[in-house]
Parts: sequence; structure tokens; C-alpha cells
Amino acid sequence: MKRQLLILLALLPLLLAAQVGDLPRSTPAAEGISTQAVINMMDSLMALPECDIHHVMVVRHGKVVAEIHPSPFRAEDSHTLYSASKTFTSLAVGIAIDENLLRLTDRVMTFFPDKRTDRVSSNMADMTVRDLLMMASGVKPDWTMRNNSMDWVKDWLAKPVDDKPGALFQYDSMCTFMLSAIVQRVTGCTMLEYLQKKLFGPMHITMADWETSPDGINTGGWGLRVQAETMAKLGLLLLNKGNWNGEQLVSADYVTDACSRLIDGGAKETVPATDGNQGYGYQVWQSKWPGSFRADGAMGQYTVVVPQEDLVVVILGMKLYGHEELACIWNQLMPGLKNEPLQPEKKLQKRLENLCAKAKLQLPKGKSTSKKANAFMGSLLQLEHNRFGLKWIAIEGSMLKLGREDGSEEEWAMGYGDWRYNTMVGFPYYSINSLNRMQGFSHGFTAAVTYAWTSPMVLEVRIHYVDWISGMTLVIDFGKNEATICDTYPNSKPQTIPFTLQ
Repeated sequence: MKRQLLILLALLPLLLAAQVGDLPRSTPAAEGISTQAVINMMDSLMALPECDIHHVMVVRHGKVVAEIHPSPFRAEDSHTLYSASKTFTSLAVGIAIDENLLRLTDRVMTFFPDKRTDRVSSNMADMTVRDLLMMASGVKPDWTMRNNSMDWVKDWLAKPVDDKPGALFQYDSMCTFMLSAIVQRVTGCTMLEYLQKKLFGPMHITMADWETSPDGINTGGWGLRVQAETMAKLGLLLLNKGNWNGEQLVSADYVTDACSRLIDGGAKETVPATDGNQGYGYQVWQSKWPGSFRADGAMGQYTVVVPQEDLVVVILGMKLYGHEELACIWNQLMPGLKNEPLQPEKKLQKRLENLCAKAKLQLPKGKSTSKKANAFMGSLLQLEHNRFGLKWIAIEGSMLKLGREDGSEEEWAMGYGDWRYNTMVGFPYYSINSLNRMQGFSHGFTAAVTYAWTSPMVLEVRIHYVDWISGMTLVIDFGKNEATICDTYPNSKPQTIPFTLQ
């Protein structure tokens, strides 16, 4: 007994730190889902054109029945959420309301007396917390303001409020940022710190960081970075109306309202219905499957909740038009749901396990070495100015070295036929250009790198920032003295950059 206690004490730090595997595991058949339906959904997601799937989790009756993390992505890697961050901001507001720190009807201007302009319009004076939650501030969205301002609160409050607050849905991430600023004002700590105490702690979410504005306010509408299993926990929390293992972390009434259609929002109504026009709650989108809703972020970040089926599906990846990902849930998975456990499907279960275990993103095809290119090994390839901020490249065997215009340097091991993981000195490439972007994130991002010589004079290198979202493909043509670089963001165009050997 004493020996068992000593082992438990030794393992306690590891148990407290662990997040992957927190939720109970089961099989699709045991939870009333056709295993073939899960396979069909996974296959369909992985086959989507111009799409990188990074993480998928299927949860029914509170248990993870299937998950896939295609190599080089891993279950333990965090992932940036873009606008799926907004749902966590809404929950922070709900908790603050439960603690009587604010009300839905509170006027936004009352929280920021030090940020007021000389004259406040009647519409601005009337704007409430509820209006911000529903994306109905009355302020015309300005997606460039954050790129030029050092005081986002003051500059946003100075904007004209052309429409009556509460009347018109206008999707604007700055509305969510203002909610984060309000939470920070009433709690005296950042929203992330507040959630860590009130939500993340009880839910055993130990890995989370959140981008901040130039003056230290969590961005709210984007910039949260967590694991896929954390998003599964979010879905279960919403499914259970704010209750987590018997503890009411957010009031059921608030969560019910947040996940309801409170305002018409999104794309114009079409027939048939789409996931983009079902309406909006408090930072939560309605979906077209009856009664379903979702946290939703750019580039395909989804946590879909279907209460009638006691189902949560998490998809994280990189794709511009996510309706195709959601369609894989509706068309492939949902027809396989039953109201009772199914007979064990051993062969299909083994096939599903193999599919998930062996899934990987595409590797470059070619040879591991090139005798013809040996003369260039170790030379600096001095690049002309480019949008990626790279100044030079050097290749030494299976090592990739990069020099940036800001003076920083990277030295990464490259895998052939697999991936090598490297701790970065700098930050990954990012599609958002706000001032002080990446402020608030823990340093030490991870780059997974692989390569192949596609011809004797052409080297292709693929990079994925596995605890972020983006990646990069680098093709070096030593015959033409040029490097072609393209990031993995949808619609990104390759840039071909001449270089000189030094």
C-alpha cells in the first residue's frame, strides 16, 4: 500500500498536467453509431480538395468514440481557433453575469469613462453588453482598425454608430474584443486569467494561451490557442447547459440563450438552408441540422453540438470554405446514429483504428539526396526582399537554416519520408496583421519539417507549425537560382524569389 502511494505521488504532477485522454473513450458501436459512418466521415474529410485536416474528434454520450490527428499533427498539440475563440469569451461574460459583476443590459460606455470622446452619440450611449454578444452594435465593421491602432477600446468607441444597437447583425470581431475589455474591467484580471480560475481549472484545461491587444487585453474575437480535446470539452459543456461533472460553471439559462437563435445573422436566406444563414446567439452560430449549433472559426475551426443526438464533433484544420466540412458531418455521420448500442463491429473498428493511426498529410515525393546539388550544400542563398521576411536560406544535408530580415535565425532538422519536430526561435506565419500580433502567446512554437529532392537540382521542403495552424512549402531550384515559397493559407499565391549564392 505504501509503495502504491509513493508511485501515485510520483505520478501526480504528470496526472495534473495531462490533458490528452481526459475524456473517457469508447467505440462508435457501443455508443450507437455505425462504425462505417465514422469511417465515411473521416475519409470524406481527408479527401476534401485544398484542405488540411489537423484534428477531428467525435464524442457521443460524453465519450470520445473516434479521433484523428493526421501526422505531423498530434493530439497534444495546441491549435489556434480564430473566431471559435468567441464562444469562450461569451462564457466569460456569462460567468461574470452569474457573479453579479455585470448585466446584459449594462451600457457599454459606462465601463470606459476614461475612454470617452467629448461627445457620445445617442446610439453609442444606448449600446449594451447584449448588443455586443449578438454582433448588433450598430458600428460598421472595420477590419483594418486593429492594424493601425494602439488603443483599440478608445478608437472603437470613437466610431460612428450608424444603426440602432440591437437591430442589425453585423459580424465584427471587435465586438467580441470589447466584451473581453469589459470582463477585464469588472474582474481586474485578463479574460484568460478569469477563465482559468472559473472555467478551465474545474474542467482540467491546463494548456491555453490567448493573444492580446497592444495594451494587454485578450483579443476575445480570435487568438485563443488550445488542444482539440479542450474543444470537445467546450462542446460537452454547452451540451450540458453549463454543467461540468455536476458543477454548474455557467448558468443554464445563459448557456441556453447563448446557443439559441437570437438574431438573424450570416449569409442571406437561401433554399435549401445552409449552415451560414441559421442565425446567431451569444457568440454561437446556429447550424442547419435541427437544434444544432457550433463554435465557428475561420479556416475551418468547428465544434458542432447536436443536443438531440447527445453528440459533439470537433474539426480543426485549414480550409477556406468550411461548409464542405460540415456537410461531411450531416451527410456521412448523422445517418449512422442510432438510439441504442450496436453489436460490436470488430473488423470495422480495426479498420477505423488503422485509418486514424496512419493518417498523415502529404509528403513531398523524391529522393533523400542529390549528388548534383552537393556543391551547393552549406552555401547561403541570399534572397531578394519577400513577403515572408526571409533573408537567406542554407541547406546542409538534412538541416534547413533560415535567416529572417529581423535578424533572427532558425535551424531545423528535416525528415525524409517522415517529419522532424523543431522548437522555433520566431513565430509562425500569420494571416492577421494587427499591431503587436502574437503578443501574449507562449514562445517556443513547433515546426514539423520534411523534404525530398524532386529532381537532381530541385529540393522541396514542407513545414507545418503543428501547435498553430499554418505551414509553408519551400521549393529551391538550384538550376534557376530561385526559391518559390507559399504558405498554406487558402488562396495564398506562391512567390518566386531569386537568390544569389554566397
